[in-house]
Amino acid sequence: METKKHRAPKGEATTDTRGRTRDGEGGRAGRGVKRTDNVDMVLRAQEVAHWAASTHPPTRQELAKKYGITPRAVNNLINYMKLIRIDVTTTRRSSDNKLAYTVRVADFLRLDMSVSEAVASVHLQQAVLGTPLVGDDRAAADSVHRIAARLRDQVREKLDALDGRFAVRLLRAAKTPRNDAFRVVLEGILENRVLDIDYESPYKAPGAAGGAKAGGAGAATDPDAAAGIGKARKVETISIEPYGIFFARRSWYVVANKRPGAGMRLYKLARFKRVVLSDTRFTMPRGWSIDSYLRNAWEVIVSPSAKPARVVIEFDAKVAGNMVETVWHPTQEIERLPGGAIRFTATIAGFDELQPWILGYGSHARVVAPKELRERIHAEIRAMHQAAEREAAG
Repeated sequence: METKKHRAPKGEATTDTRGRTRDGEGGRAGRGVKRTDNVDMVLRAQEVAHWAASTHPPTRQELAKKYGITPRAVNNLINYMKLIRIDVTTTRRSSDNKLAYTVRVADFLRLDMSVSEAVASVHLQQAVLGTPLVGDDRAAADSVHRIAARLRDQVREKLDALDGRFAVRLLRAAKTPRNDAFRVVLEGILENRVLDIDYESPYKAPGAAGGAKAGGAGAATDPDAAAGIGKARKVETISIEPYGIFFARRSWYVVANKRPGAGMRLYKLARFKRVVLSDTRFTMPRGWSIDSYLRNAWEVIVSPSAKPARVVIEFDAKVAGNMVETVWHPTQEIERLPGGAIRFTATIAGFDELQPWILGYGSHARVVAPKELRERIHAEIRAMHQAAEREAAG
């Protein structure tokens, strides 16, 4: 039997201290330029381009002095700028006749993108405007318009030809987050500042104590409930330390530490009724990341009380082809079995999200381990069967 492990790809090309580029396996990918964009290099290239487009463009010696680098490193920087399609040339400065680097303003403002690059930058963003994936529609639309305005005419014509023939199909949440909530949360994350929020629970407002743990809870009425639709929901006023934000399952989620000392929580951004950036700062745990936090969750729910368990599920040949085409979980391993079936293994903490996923494959999936998960699946199947029998009986 063959075992196949799905792992994240190795890192891409890196640049050493002398400006030489090597690929992820240690071989040289080129001399003097970097194949994958480095943020610092991009920012420096933009700064030099602005300077070169001015009335007093820089010489090689002036660039070396400004950035504290050698003339050879300046050559590497210019080569990098050309690689990312900034058309740098040399000409004599009118003020002192020194040879200087110049960039024509019109060329600098114009984006020399290929059609594929333009689709990734413009059409892909346009396709998701108005969906939950875009946390801030206004900012996304503005960026699309600015990029599109700088495209060359030939590329823009190609994009126009894709109208109605390019789409991203996403399930949409009934309620999307407010643009201001997304912006304030991002600011809180970037500046490590506490957020004061009014958070709407998905459960109805209790007549007595209940629902989520309180942190200064206040009652409010859902607009739909006020109109006679559904039930009033509980709204609590709390303070959180926003660690990160991610998109999954039609929604944006904020991972945060609830104050005071209530531990880590997951908050759905669309349920933020109000969010205010406070002046209080917090300290992020060293090395924390969204990936590490969600490592043993099946999708988004982290169960602090649940211990990670080794889950083993066998899928028959009818669905095995679909299974091996997707990385369902970062810890997964797939073992091929005789007859085209596969054995799927992953380490998961908590089964609430995993159970409906397994049931979705019906008789094509069989839980091998752990026993607790297998019994939960069997109990749900029996309950479904009983419900079907009651319906058939009248």
